Amino acid sequence: MEIKLLDSILHGQLKPWKVDTSKSKRLAELIKAAKAATPKTVAELLSQLNSLLKDHPALQTSVALDTGSTSMPLHDLCYNTNLPGYKDTITQFYYLLITYETLRSYNTLLAKSEDWKEPVDIMYQVGKTVNNIKVLAIQSADELKERGLLTIPDQQSDLVHFTLYYLKHSLIALYFSVQETFKESLSSVISLEDFYLLELEEPPDTIIPLVRNEAVEILEAPLLQKQAKLQRLTFGFNGDKDSLKTVINLLCLKTDLLKENISPADLLHQLLLSKNIKPGEIAIHLNCDNKNFRHVIQNMSPYFSSLSFVNIEHSKSFHSRQGTLLKANNFSKAKSFDPKAKADIDNIFKQMK
Repeated sequence: MEIKLLDSILHGQLKPWKVDTSKSKRLAELIKAAKAATPKTVAELLSQLNSLLKDHPALQTSVALDTGSTSMPLHDLCYNTNLPGYKDTITQFYYLLITYETLRSYNTLLAKSEDWKEPVDIMYQVGKTVNNIKVLAIQSADELKERGLLTIPDQQSDLVHFTLYYLKHSLIALYFSVQETFKESLSSVISLEDFYLLELEEPPDTIIPLVRNEAVEILEAPLLQKQAKLQRLTFGFNGDKDSLKTVINLLCLKTDLLKENISPADLLHQLLLSKNIKPGEIAIHLNCDNKNFRHVIQNMSPYFSSLSFVNIEHSKSFHSRQGTLLKANNFSKAKSFDPKAKADIDNIFKQMK
């Protein structure tokens, strides 16, 4: 997700200190077009932004490219904050511009997250996004300080004071909304107080409280479900399925790998190939000792991306010859350089492709 439009208020063609304030009539026309309907989808919100940006075609294109094609229903930010109201046409223009763009940015990130296939993708993309938001919030705060605008704007405040203040606190609400929504995917999170103290370098008495939007609770569950889906337990087989089946059958035949009356070879084959292991759903009962089974796993591991002792424990599927559910530390205790069936196991694995 990009925030070029908000960035342009500080660094680009939308700088409030360079705007032609004599064009209030034109701005009023743009505002009327933008407020003609209440948006219910991201696409409708984009249309409103396009109306406001009609005199800035390059920004229109940039925002459209970042948004992409989506008819996803709009979701409110997790947090909002009490900010001063606009007092005239031009402050209303910036109020709408920042409000719409903040909402679009948040929803665009939600839409894009649907296409990220791995947890690491979410961690990287969300981490990059919150950092971009943080940097712009810091720059907004610094610009206010440099201009000596240290108070809350009122009816006597000028356009620059209103816009920079509104931008700064909208970015903070956006930052914490993204952090809240994707907190399970971030390596670390920060409190509002620490954000002010450590990032903005402002004292606690300057903090503008964030108000939790309770209506957003329904949004978090699907996202957490998506996280769970992305983090499904699997051993990640990447070899030849038929070769694996042959090896399992030979291990059962020559090393008494399984108690086949209750754990047939096909059941182990099914578990090892599963892309979504439900812990405890399948029970595999060994008929060999733990030392031999550890040696089997060591030979088998190169054909899997996640066949680790820890994941074997997490699967809650493997039971020792004595019927005990195997845990990772059982394999540590079973370490041996010369398990009884080592030669047979090593020879069998020559069948793997």
